[in-house]
Amino acid sequence: MKRVFQLIFSIFLLSLFISCGNNAKTTHSKSSGKTAEMIVVTNNDTKWEGQVGETIRAFFNQDYEVLPQPEPLFEMAHISIAKFNNTKMFQAHHNIFIIDIDPNAKESTIQARKDVWASPQYVINITAPSEEDFITFFEEKKEVVLGTLMDSEYARLIRTYKGFRDRDIINPLKKSFKLSMEIPGGFYIAKQFADFAWIRKETKHNSQALIIYTYDFVDTLAFDKSRIISFRNALTEEYIPGPSEGSYMVVAEEYSPAISERIDFKGMFAVRTKGLWRLEGDFMGGPFVNYTFVDEKRNKVITIDGYVYAPNKPKRDLLIQTDALIQSLKLVD
Repeated sequence: MKRVFQLIFSIFLLSLFISCGNNAKTTHSKSSGKTAEMIVVTNNDTKWEGQVGETIRAFFNQDYEVLPQPEPLFEMAHISIAKFNNTKMFQAHHNIFIIDIDPNAKESTIQARKDVWASPQYVINITAPSEEDFITFFEEKKEVVLGTLMDSEYARLIRTYKGFRDRDIINPLKKSFKLSMEIPGGFYIAKQFADFAWIRKETKHNSQALIIYTYDFVDTLAFDKSRIISFRNALTEEYIPGPSEGSYMVVAEEYSPAISERIDFKGMFAVRTKGLWRLEGDFMGGPFVNYTFVDEKRNKVITIDGYVYAPNKPKRDLLIQTDALIQSLKLVD
């Protein structure tokens, strides 16, 4: 719990850097880049090939949690500061991480700015007096950097979703669950009851879906990992069938134990659970992310669960895109 609040506080401090660097309103061209992708800028290629680059790669090349196949946290493209300053194409990327090893710097510092050369865009700068100072400083701030970049991903995706809102989905959710999400066209409500909804998007190559369910808050066991998983399993067995007769979705704890953590979600205490799902009685499966929190005004536990299916295809970007739908959530009266 202490680590969670330290991280939240660090992100709050970083947000102050962001707000301070964006007092002037400017108009920029639209930013470029794919989901979970960033440009890394260093003083020169030697820095990237040496300890500075190794430190960055060791962190961002880690496996993204709970995917069935290995995929890194972020895809990275490197460029030297000289080339970056002379190439507008790179300056237009939506995620830019600049590392400046400056012997004249008195101490290591971090700054994050929005919409410097394009919009939406996050530019994170770390300046350090030496490579050794950078490595020490980055080890302290790497989770904050990752959190900022992920917030950038969510914000960019949500901004896109807003341009394609499907009110035939959004309005029924407001009425039934007193919540709003920026759900774009392409999704449809597969099932909806008083306390349950299944929202799907099906294409030739993959599937994305949201499960929303709610019940009266009784005690804090609602946040227990085993309770969250068992409740999910009970509902998916009843309401989410597979293509084969008698098949249904369950959490695949036997393959990869789900990861559960307490977080601040939209100013509310919540538990985020990530894991793999599979079909009982069939051979389909994939990753999911689950947020469970309490609507205190109505004394209701609300769970919003997003999952993806993409056989023999990468799944990280689809899961991030589905997570962004959840991140767009607002409770309404």
